[in-house]
Amino acid sequence: MEIIDAYLHCGLTKFKPVEDVRRVMDAAGVSRAVIVQHLGEFDNAYIGGIIRDDPARFAGVGLVDHSAPDWPDALARLAGAGFKGLRLTADTLTGAPGVWRAAADAGLILVVYAPQGVAGALGPMREFLEDRPHCSLVLTHLGNPAIGAAPEFTNDKQVMALARYPGVRYQISGMAMFCPYPHAELHPLVRAAFDRFGAARLLWGSNYPVVGGEPDYRRDLGLVLDGKLPVPADVIPAVAGGNALKLWFASGGQSAAERT
Repeated sequence: MEIIDAYLHCGLTKFKPVEDVRRVMDAAGVSRAVIVQHLGEFDNAYIGGIIRDDPARFAGVGLVDHSAPDWPDALARLAGAGFKGLRLTADTLTGAPGVWRAAADAGLILVVYAPQGVAGALGPMREFLEDRPHCSLVLTHLGNPAIGAAPEFTNDKQVMALARYPGVRYQISGMAMFCPYPHAELHPLVRAAFDRFGAARLLWGSNYPVVGGEPDYRRDLGLVLDGKLPVPADVIPAVAGGNALKLWFASGGQSAAERT
């Protein structure tokens, strides 16, 4: 079973450098990862260098400033630099729908963060997906569920409604953002996602280093590998890496670490 982290951060200012990311991945037995640019950073050069030097191990998700008049040029440069995805917040679908359409038309994977939940963007997102039925879209951090005292997931139905679109994937990432380990409050949501999205459209991602340090990284990964999340045992290889391999590393190949 190949383990692939479908969502982590890397950088020289806000987050850790790639050397730290490699060390944590190696210690956990993670062979590849998708590096996602942090919000507010439109200089994608650092991540661009990483994916250029080791494209078999790292895929890149960049950002463009949709409020800048030259965003089409920035988007073209991003795609030309080998980035496979564009990170978008859900609200930009209302404020800057042209960026979504252009990214999808360029063949980029849309990595969507909905900090206020998917409910507020559900209508525009459905319209977009009806118009771009072959678009690949990843809902990060379980669609950002709102956990109440019960707990109650106030936007889970909206997230699950998007399962009707075959290009939409559901990412089990950022669990520590919502509740402490072992994230039991989220387990019913994971089960519902498996029931609606199916085995082939669930992805695991760490959200490192937001998740914490190396022990936290390995502990959260252990929930997936040890069968402690409510998905069948035979689905674990797909969630832990197989689905990410098909989506982000379809060309295959060996990473620099594997070649040495």
